[in-house]
Amino acid sequence: MACQQNSLPACFVSLSLRAGHFYDPNDCQGLAHLLEHMVFMGSRHLPKPNALNDFIERFGGNLNAWTGTEYANFHYSCERHALEQTLPAFADALRQPLLNIDAIQNEVRSIDAEFKFKRKDDLRRLYQIHKETCNPAHPFSKFSVGNQETFTRHSADKLRTLLKDFHSQYYCARNMCLCIATPLPVSELSNLLEQSFGGFAPGELAPADWPLLYTPDQLGIEIAINPLQQARRLIVTFALPGLHNEFKTKPLNYISHLLGDEGEGSLLAYLKERGWASNLIAGSGIEGDAFKDFNISFQLTKQGLKDREQVLNALFSYLELVKQSVDTPWRFHEKAQLAALANQYDENIKPLTLVCDYAQYLFMYSAEEISQFRSLVDSFDATLINNAMRYFTPDNMRVKVIAPEVATSQTCRFYEAKYQVNPLDDALLEQLRTPQRIDGLALPPPNPYLGGDYQLTLPESGQDTPHCITDKPGKQIWFAQDQQFHSPKGDIYLSFDVPAFSDNLHNVAAKRIWLGTLNDYLQAKYYRAEIAGLHYRIYGHQCGLTLHTRGFTNQQCLLAEQLLSAIMSFTPDQATFEHHKAMQRQNLQNTLLNKPTNRLFSRLSVLIQRNTQAPVELIDALCEVSYASMSTTMAHALDSYYIEGLMHGNWSASQANSFADTVDKACADANGQPLSRAVSRLPVGAPLYHEVPCEHDDASVVLYLQAPSANLQDTAMCMLLEQMLAAPFFNVLRTEKQLGYIVGTGYVPHNQHPGIAFYVQSPNQSPSTLLSAITSFLFQQLGEIEFYRHYWPTIQQNLLKQLQEHDLSLSMKSQRLWVSLGIKDRGFNRNAQLAAMVSQLTFEDIQSYAHSLAERSLFGELVLFSRGRFAGIDVPEDRSVNSISSFKQRISYFR
Repeated sequence: MACQQNSLPACFVSLSLRAGHFYDPNDCQGLAHLLEHMVFMGSRHLPKPNALNDFIERFGGNLNAWTGTEYANFHYSCERHALEQTLPAFADALRQPLLNIDAIQNEVRSIDAEFKFKRKDDLRRLYQIHKETCNPAHPFSKFSVGNQETFTRHSADKLRTLLKDFHSQYYCARNMCLCIATPLPVSELSNLLEQSFGGFAPGELAPADWPLLYTPDQLGIEIAINPLQQARRLIVTFALPGLHNEFKTKPLNYISHLLGDEGEGSLLAYLKERGWASNLIAGSGIEGDAFKDFNISFQLTKQGLKDREQVLNALFSYLELVKQSVDTPWRFHEKAQLAALANQYDENIKPLTLVCDYAQYLFMYSAEEISQFRSLVDSFDATLINNAMRYFTPDNMRVKVIAPEVATSQTCRFYEAKYQVNPLDDALLEQLRTPQRIDGLALPPPNPYLGGDYQLTLPESGQDTPHCITDKPGKQIWFAQDQQFHSPKGDIYLSFDVPAFSDNLHNVAAKRIWLGTLNDYLQAKYYRAEIAGLHYRIYGHQCGLTLHTRGFTNQQCLLAEQLLSAIMSFTPDQATFEHHKAMQRQNLQNTLLNKPTNRLFSRLSVLIQRNTQAPVELIDALCEVSYASMSTTMAHALDSYYIEGLMHGNWSASQANSFADTVDKACADANGQPLSRAVSRLPVGAPLYHEVPCEHDDASVVLYLQAPSANLQDTAMCMLLEQMLAAPFFNVLRTEKQLGYIVGTGYVPHNQHPGIAFYVQSPNQSPSTLLSAITSFLFQQLGEIEFYRHYWPTIQQNLLKQLQEHDLSLSMKSQRLWVSLGIKDRGFNRNAQLAAMVSQLTFEDIQSYAHSLAERSLFGELVLFSRGRFAGIDVPEDRSVNSISSFKQRISYFR
């Protein structure tokens, strides 16, 4: 399938193969995943590992792949006119992988590291229990990832033979579907496709005649599971055939739309009112061509866990209302209108995601049908919806109860998660078959935010550039009219810098609790606005909080005004406070269970940004916040504050001025100054070290190098050096040295102060070994920077391309303008300035800068590490950061 789009900024390619883990041999599970890795480890024309990745990156692209249940997928992007060069190389890697034995053994170690990395991931643990409690004759029950144990049952030669056989059987023409989105005429692609893919053997389409996913005794059961995180969840699963493939009516989308409603009268609102649940998600679940799990997932409170039978009663009572809704189809038509509206004005279309989806759809649908997916308005079909609803019965469900306190008696393979399976009580099943009607439950009324006419505002001279329309002590509001995207949408940002929200840990903790209660209060009140394309977020930042609304401009100003009023006046009751205090503590405790590398980067932000706090500190502070102290904090927090805003989109100047007047009146007490986003000034010449305790077996190290300033030259140099070193760092430390699964570099600015991070997480090596490998690589490469002279023009051009990229959507442009305001870039052209700087730099400039960095006379250095099951790093006391608060008190700051 080829799609010609002249406006596309690049080419996007996706190849889907019916070669997922369902086709793994029983005695070598994970083989499909291993072959996916081996495709990148060298082919006839590009024999070096990761050479294909490097080749595509030279043409401004990215390459990736995944292995799913029935399908594997390989996809990449490249510059508009680079398809002729890249497509043959892509096809060659898929057709003729070398399958070198040394590379196979390396990738087995990489997959084992990936497996170990996820062993303490609750989702992976839940997934494995799911596999062990389904039909063992169904291929879903297979272990899809693979690890050292499953692969080393075979000799290296045998494993290579298995890979060759798998490749020969499944990587064939009839087992492939290809989708390309390109600005090139389709007529020009024929020869290129023949040249690239003509050499594939025809082969046979892999069979897909699986048995039922669940046997009768695997339905009507309860599975109790102990998680690692402090969470309580109830997941109700209904086993369905492939109803998600009904693309004209989409009956499951309609059912999930009603079940997932969060407005007044909804199932979630009812459960919240009774203190049983705090969140509900409907419609997710595993799926294949011929099967679908429909999940309703509840985030329970402690009381909800005790009363979970009542939660199930409420669910089935609401399901009865959904069944009755088929007789009143206006809700379906409203849902179809909302979906059509979202598609018509979708600003976040990701071409690479679309071509990946379409490549897989080609196994089931014609190209003509696929072309209708985004334009076809859902058609009402009562028979189809009623047919779908007949699967939503107590006897066709599985119930997972996930909580630390539930009794368990079994341990799953590979991930060591505890669980227990019991049949659901017959009396409960009988009760759920004829659920009692609950007066507090009601289907949603007509959506008052669904407009009938979305008009564009006429362009006005001089209004398309951001300019300040309110400039008074304590407040600045900026406006720019959209004259580029011609969309009836816009964004409003309002940021509050509040000294009382950042001057001590108690107040930061009180702010977190209050924001949780505020958002909970607003959720049911404005849910219908959300699904009608009027979105909002109210979130905390290091100096206060931000209100962001986005979407259709009609009624958005009214919504923003109402939300602003809530910020100024809302006070929760004590019961709501206690509930959200417990939730915030649980959330913070769960962040302490994040993967080691994630923990290290989180702590890096805490140490570098003066007004960012660590979860471990906030947990203690939360415990000390009382309802009275939170109320006092909130009552006086806005005695002094500064507000800055931006309005960008489909508004006229008069509408913008009117809204600015509203903000001016609502925030009449604003009298403060913008707060400093200060960052720590790391010492130059010798690194500081900080250990982060982490309950994970893997060791992890992050080396952070902080630029000497935030000026254009230092920023550009950081960006260039990171891009220059990224690929070789990955190739040497991951592919060659096999230090771990998580290996990489990153350009990491903090409050726009530039820096570079190098990181490795390993199940096999100590932090000392990892740090030695990182520093040896870094200083050797910096000392031999002449090697990169050949690559310099490509690296320079790739960065220039990134910096010169046009805004792809109105919301993307709004965000860029908002960030520019945050860094005081009143010309709104920081990227253009950086591009000009990058274009002026010579390789000799890079060489000189790299030598200064290698001599450790330029950058500040900070090493963060987690020891895992290994010994830590022996650190001199005067270089060790043991206390976050002491470090922040004694360090100097960039301001």
